[in-house]
Parts: sequence; structure tokens; C-alpha cells
Amino acid sequence: MMDAKITHEISPQHPRVGPVAITLKMTDSSGKSVTGARFSLEGNMSHAGMTPVFADAKETGDGIYRATMNLSMAGDWRVTARATLPDGRKLEYEFEINGVAPA
Repeated sequence: MMDAKITHEISPQHPRVGPVAITLKMTDSSGKSVTGARFSLEGNMSHAGMTPVFADAKETGDGIYRATMNLSMAGDWRVTARATLPDGRKLEYEFEINGVAPA
């Protein structure tokens, strides 16, 4: 069974309300890129009562997946990336986007 590792990058580095580029990289336990996965992302504010935002990531090659998420409010966000691997297994990866500035 393969253990997958997911890492992420956010652009711009100091995000503002509006579109934020999210790049995910998936590798197996030996460091080899994992291709053919499907990613869906859900972003939630750190406080309750806010409507989540969603995005799908598209594979761009070599285990790299990119999405644009439209952050609708300033503050701290938690993003859950849900991956479905080519063999049907599912993984979840969570990360935070803190300090999103007003537009």
C-alpha cells in the first residue's frame, strides 16, 4: 500500500480577499510523483457561520495539481483537500491560510 505525501504552496504569499492560487504536490513514500489523482478543495473560515468556498484542482503534470480558490472574506481560512487516487483510495490533507487581507 502506497503512503502519499501532499505539500502545498499559496500564491500570492500574502493573500487578499479574492482569487488565491493553490498548488498541491503529491508524492509516494519513495518521493516519486503521484499522477492521475483527483482533488477537490473546501475552504472554511476559522469561525462558524460562514459559507464555505470550493474549488477543483487540475493536474498539470509530475504530481502537481493546481486550483484557484476565491476567498470571500478577510481572516483565517482552513482548507481541506480531498484526493481520490487512481486506485480509488481517498486521502485528506488540511492546511491553513492565515491573515487573508481585505481586498
